[in-house]
Amino acid sequence: MNDFEKKVAVEYNSRFIKFGAQPKSSLWFSRERQNVRFDTIIYFLKKSSVPHFFSINDIGCGYGGFLSRLNANFGQYQFCYTGFDLARSPIEYCETVYKQKGVKFFCGSKPIEKADYSVMSGTFNYAPNLTVKSWKEYLFANLKSTWNMTKQSMIFNLMIAEEAKITRQFISFVEKEAVVKHCQKNFGDTQYHFSSKLPQELTFCVTRRRKSS
Repeated sequence: MNDFEKKVAVEYNSRFIKFGAQPKSSLWFSRERQNVRFDTIIYFLKKSSVPHFFSINDIGCGYGGFLSRLNANFGQYQFCYTGFDLARSPIEYCETVYKQKGVKFFCGSKPIEKADYSVMSGTFNYAPNLTVKSWKEYLFANLKSTWNMTKQSMIFNLMIAEEAKITRQFISFVEKEAVVKHCQKNFGDTQYHFSSKLPQELTFCVTRRRKSS
């Protein structure tokens, strides 16, 4: 874990200890807005012709909110799930609360096994003490390592602005065109979804191109 990731882990650990299993521990404003993000990811899952049984890596899983939403949309035996997070406290919470078959949690920032889908909700929003340049490098490097562990689609959301920036609260913003261009060039077919309930965000879905026969 590098110095930046250590800072992120400390912040999310302290917030989880203070607020518990609720959106504000993950720097989200409300459960409603969080569920909009989760439902957009699930929209892309369903749109991509989810197989009868699929595997999913959730990078930056926090206290397991997305897993709860998955359970509400798919049968318990329709998928296997692995959650990853830099912060130890929410991972320990998840290991205690989520006992269902096919569910695992690990402390870390990168998948350790390939999965059909990789999802990242809010994973790259918090950027303490980074420049825009170093944050972009971190973002694209992590997308690459996650893509290498993805069989079908990689789905993630980002804060969007006309010009990349990091606010005084260390919230990162990036240009839509920069993300689309990078993903199209280096990964696969790239789509994005906008919700009026989340006016400063986009959810991107990158899907592997079918090999021509």
